Amino acid sequence: MQHPRSSVDETSVRAEDGQGKPSLVPEIPDDRERRELPLRDVMDTIPGLVWSALPNGDVEFCNQRWLDYTGMGFNEIKGWGWAAAIHPQDMSDLRERWRIALIGATSFEAEARMRRADGRYRWFLFQAVPLRDSSGRIIRWYGTNTDVEELKLAQVELQKQTSRLEQLFEQAPEGVAILNMEDRIVRVNKEFTRMFGYEQDELFERAIQDLIVPEELLEESKEYVSQVRSGRLEVETIRKRKDGTNVQVSLLAVPVTTTSGEHVANFAIYRDITERKLAEERLRESEARFQMMADTAPVLIWMTGTDGLCTYFNKPWLEFTGRAMEQEVGTGWMEGVHPDDVQSCFDGFLPAYHSRKPFSMEYRLRRANGEYRWMIESGIPRYTGVGEFAGYIGSNIDITDLKHAEAERQRLRQVEADLAHINRVSMMGELAASLAHEIKQPISAALMDARSCVRWLRRDTPDVAEGCEAALRMINDATRAAEVIDRVRSLYRRDTSDRKLLDVNEIIQEMIILLHDKTDLNSISIRTELASDLPLVTADRVQLQQVLMNLILNGIEAMKDAKGELSITSKKVDDGQLLVSVSDSGIGLPGGEADRIFEAFFTTKAQGTGMGLSISRRIIESHGGSLWASANPGRGATFQFTLPSDMARSAIPAA
Repeated sequence: MQHPRSSVDETSVRAEDGQGKPSLVPEIPDDRERRELPLRDVMDTIPGLVWSALPNGDVEFCNQRWLDYTGMGFNEIKGWGWAAAIHPQDMSDLRERWRIALIGATSFEAEARMRRADGRYRWFLFQAVPLRDSSGRIIRWYGTNTDVEELKLAQVELQKQTSRLEQLFEQAPEGVAILNMEDRIVRVNKEFTRMFGYEQDELFERAIQDLIVPEELLEESKEYVSQVRSGRLEVETIRKRKDGTNVQVSLLAVPVTTTSGEHVANFAIYRDITERKLAEERLRESEARFQMMADTAPVLIWMTGTDGLCTYFNKPWLEFTGRAMEQEVGTGWMEGVHPDDVQSCFDGFLPAYHSRKPFSMEYRLRRANGEYRWMIESGIPRYTGVGEFAGYIGSNIDITDLKHAEAERQRLRQVEADLAHINRVSMMGELAASLAHEIKQPISAALMDARSCVRWLRRDTPDVAEGCEAALRMINDATRAAEVIDRVRSLYRRDTSDRKLLDVNEIIQEMIILLHDKTDLNSISIRTELASDLPLVTADRVQLQQVLMNLILNGIEAMKDAKGELSITSKKVDDGQLLVSVSDSGIGLPGGEADRIFEAFFTTKAQGTGMGLSISRRIIESHGGSLWASANPGRGATFQFTLPSDMARSAIPAA
């Protein structure tokens, strides 16, 4: 009876004759079935997929595990029916390998994906060997299919890892060389060839010392080799390129050992540090230059760390305080600050430090001789090349002498103000007669109006209307007298710091009225050309009155023996500035000394103080303008002053 999974034909089997010799006898069907049944049982018992094929390659048998795995029946797998379980992409290669094995009568091995009963494919290793008879003729093929899915996945992952390692090796930013135990090159990456200028085929099996080690460093290199045998080596050294130029490198060498600990090769990793070394050298040179400049600078220089504590003081600082660096760093320098200024130092520095802003402050610092000197300290935040805060750097300048000079300037300004006041008072002496006349006129007129008012009111029938008219005239006369007195009083005031919007033409008219008796006395006429579109200017009224009075009185003085005309003009010039001119036809400027007339205490008058023009120029310059003098083509001189356009605020409307 034939097993339903078998299609084995009748075959000859070996038997023994009575003498124990084998003989070839026909095998009857019952005998063949009895012999095959145990073999099938054995093949079904094997924990794997087992199959057999005829000499021509047609599959005749698959064990139960093979059928169960694929979910196929025996009739489906016979011949080449088993191929339905093979992945279509793998079938062509599998068929070709099987054909070659059949033709060459050699063992067969191939990998392909087989479909499981649930439709999933898994990788299998197909292996088969031929069974031959005594004459060497193949009578059957016996094969197995071994599941290698996990192994295949592991191989794929290993290939990926190998590929990644290969990429890392080739794309590494450092030059890498693999050396055998004779220090000959087995392999290098692209960066190594770029760094040293060699092609790959120029390096293989060459001793690395012959290629990149400078002759003067050969002995040192041999010491490195011996050190690597005992462990890791990391040094900075010099190597040479193919063209003979040197390159500074950081060398990391590590031994390669097997799992058993056998030392089989060396890894040498080279990093080009030439630029870094150059940068370090430049930094050292820069630091040396800074140290030299800091120590020779005429200022005290300091630096802090990121915590705000001082880390450095230059030589002038240490010489100034008479202390050592160790005493000053941190907060030690605060011991030299005047006790009254300590808190102001904290108040000046800490807010700037927390906001990373520049700062400036003044305090007193004790010198080595115990004297406290005033310092102005300025500091700015400093940053690293990548923009990280690194602390502060600053300097201190001794301003003690400046403080004393400022106090002296304040005293001189007060003296100057006093002199200006004296100048105004002295001018009043010159104007006494004129002022008496100016005041007497309105007072006399007021008296006359008062008498008229009394007469109108004492009539039998009082004429009230006429009396009121006389009273109003009397009020106007008194007002005129009061205005004259107010103008005189303003010139006597010491405080002249009240600046307001003023009409310069109005001040000119006031001075003409105030001085007209002086001009009449000297038979001098005054001609004016005052522009109607002058802007208002922000200025001190009394100071401008003083300037105009000085210039007008000087003009009168210059013409007192020759009579003449005083011309006063005002206008707006091209650059928008306001220009006032006072021109006379007198004796002119002093010959050879015209440039000295604005110097303090220089005078050509017998009774002059030499302060009028000097004070006048200072007043105009304090308003942002200029005052100068020039000789006229014929006789006389012209004094002019300007006020800048940025002091103009509004224009006077035309009358």
